[in-house]
Amino acid sequence: MITEAELLVRPERDDNAMAKQRIADLLSEDGFWVVAVDRRITRRAAALRGRQNFKLADAIILATAIETGCEAIVTNDGEWSKKPVEVPVISMADLVAG
Repeated sequence: MITEAELLVRPERDDNAMAKQRIADLLSEDGFWVVAVDRRITRRAAALRGRQNFKLADAIILATAIETGCEAIVTNDGEWSKKPVEVPVISMADLVAG
């Protein structure tokens, strides 16, 4: 849920209906699912924030990916490429362009 909200920030800011629709289409494909944040995820997120100084939203996204065995994190945030993460990171720009 947090990833979807994060992905939609730029299209909302730019009032880009096409980008919003492409994100909705992408997230409705097989292999994408919504995960509720539970205590296991929040504890992992707290550890990531405490040890690696992640922002809260990023810590929850990464913790969710780790705890659920996700294959990759999809993001609009170029900062992810600079972060030490245990899960591959895919740029939304690369997915939308392709």
